Amino acid sequence: MKNKLFTILALVISLNIFAQYDVDINKTKRVTGKERRNNEQQKREETGGCKFIPFHDYAVGMKFYFPIDNSKLRFDEYGYDKYYSVEQIKKNKFQINKIKYKNISGKLFEIIKIEERKPGYREDTYITLKQVDSSFTIEHKSMFDRIFLKSQWEKDETDGQVSVLPDAIYTGEIDSFKEKFLNKEFYSKVLVKGKRYQKVKIIKVGAGTENQPIRAVVINEKGDKEQIDFCTCGTNVSSVYLYSNTMNNYFSTENPKDKFKGKDENWDLICEKKLKIGFTEDELRWSWGGPDSINETTVSGKQHKQFVYSNQYVYLENGIVTSFQSSK
Repeated sequence: MKNKLFTILALVISLNIFAQYDVDINKTKRVTGKERRNNEQQKREETGGCKFIPFHDYAVGMKFYFPIDNSKLRFDEYGYDKYYSVEQIKKNKFQINKIKYKNISGKLFEIIKIEERKPGYREDTYITLKQVDSSFTIEHKSMFDRIFLKSQWEKDETDGQVSVLPDAIYTGEIDSFKEKFLNKEFYSKVLVKGKRYQKVKIIKVGAGTENQPIRAVVINEKGDKEQIDFCTCGTNVSSVYLYSNTMNNYFSTENPKDKFKGKDENWDLICEKKLKIGFTEDELRWSWGGPDSINETTVSGKQHKQFVYSNQYVYLENGIVTSFQSSK
């Protein structure tokens, strides 16, 4: 016991000795992946009005919808290679034919069983889903068991969940959004009939796509309609797409023009995501958003910047757009 206390005391003293030489005024606290993830998760939950559920906490009773993609329905042999019917698995677990797309797209399934099995050298999680109002049952095998997935989730460096139910939409997220936001008004951050930053009303809510599970049909003050896909809490959305597809990237509760400090004559162009010579850097960012990268040079006291947007380039001199071009 004395040896252990001596070791701890020696460590504390050594840290204090080393700390006296650390005078870096630019040193900042490292934000871990877990902290960033939790902050973003809290924002999504507050905005969307629903609780995010990580894969390792999925439970019996959760419902999932398989969205319809008409381009896939054209091909009779197109299938899901991540799902198998329970009958197929029991018959021959080593030679299983994948389920055809047409058999489960547009249908609602409910989790009826979650268990860990060890058919090979490691244990995996198996999720069994039954089609609502039918006896048809399918199964998905995750690459890892829930204990491992939870341990990865709880690590500081983890920025997102490792696994999801592929090709499926968690219906609880759609239902929560519909209850909270149907018939509510917002300002659209994306183009609605060629114009954004306009007031729209949500008139219908349904299923979108796997990575943008909510589809909202909106109508503007002229009566034009548009459908916008996105997510709120992000349950069962891949971490690769989660942050770019959240609701805050598509809608605002405040009128964006109230925060605009540029020229009124440029506002309509900005709403149409257009650009013109003479825009300020701030007006450029309002119209096209932040660039992928910025290259800066100073020549004869003048500051030159090149804003790079994928294959498009915008040139500024002392904060004013002087030219722009696209590369092929």
